[in-house]
Amino acid sequence: MPKLKIAMVGCGGLPNGNLLPAIQLIDELDLVATCDLREDAARKTAEKYGAPRFYTDHLKLFDEEDLDGIVVAAPPEVHALIGTEALNRGLHLFTEKPPAMTTARAKEFRDAAKGKSLKVLVGTVQRHCPVNQMAKEIMGRESFGTPMAYQARYICPGPGMRMDWGMNRNSDDDMFRFFFLDHIIHHIDVCRFFMGDIISVSAFRSQLEGELYAATINYRFASGATGNQVIAFRSPAFENRCLIVGSGPAWVETQNWTKLEYSCPGLPVGKGSYFDSPVIKWDGGISYQGGVFRPGYREELTTWARAILDNTDCAANLEDGYRAMLIIDAIIESTKGAGEVVIRPEG
Repeated sequence: MPKLKIAMVGCGGLPNGNLLPAIQLIDELDLVATCDLREDAARKTAEKYGAPRFYTDHLKLFDEEDLDGIVVAAPPEVHALIGTEALNRGLHLFTEKPPAMTTARAKEFRDAAKGKSLKVLVGTVQRHCPVNQMAKEIMGRESFGTPMAYQARYICPGPGMRMDWGMNRNSDDDMFRFFFLDHIIHHIDVCRFFMGDIISVSAFRSQLEGELYAATINYRFASGATGNQVIAFRSPAFENRCLIVGSGPAWVETQNWTKLEYSCPGLPVGKGSYFDSPVIKWDGGISYQGGVFRPGYREELTTWARAILDNTDCAANLEDGYRAMLIIDAIIESTKGAGEVVIRPEG
């Protein structure tokens, strides 16, 4: 089997806890180098995951290594900088989310990939989780019908802030935006994965004293369907659900990266209607799989590798990342009293 020579740029908690354990399980990927501004981190990560070389300068890495692609998991304010340099050198690219700290920079990053036959994947992991892939397959069945409505919720421990993101921990605006850039961007991407383009949003933020970050969001989709979502910091554990209602009639719901429920007419148990609730249930079991903390990481990196080797499309790409940033801006604008905000991508 052909192997792609790749390097990891960024050797912090996410790559060591999730991405690199996943890479070790993917036969198509060969980690040949690591890179981090902190020499000790780059060296220890290289030793731990069997990379023969390490660097503290990504430009030197690019100059000296014969690479097929790179994985960027450094602080997000350098995603576009390092990613654009990689694209200009003809390297395939996996970049963690968000693609940039601002929408304008995300657009520049997207534009840098145009016209290049390179495979770029943005690490919004939820669309790659097996349960969400299963739900998408169910939605494609004739018996599911047309997706009519979407409902989601995402509540998580917090608040917190990664100190290397260049944001002000004492700023309410920065904390609220951080919640979107670090967490809700995943849900925006999986929402578009299920329902297609979002054309407008309206949102309300809870107005409470203290570090209480919660909001409700309404979506209009290009298909004509509608949806809504509740988001909040302050939870003892993650609660992560997506529900799609089809005209079949049918519905499918995913929960916490590992569980799925599906209901449609004709199931061989129960009567349905008001009598009972016949549902097909699937449980992927414990989320710690083969050294990977959560489902989706191995799958997204495999998607990227196979796209390179087979010359197929992969997503979420930089266009998806740019549109997610537009939607984040629109939601925040709406919570400040703008009402319904229309999404207008450029170019």
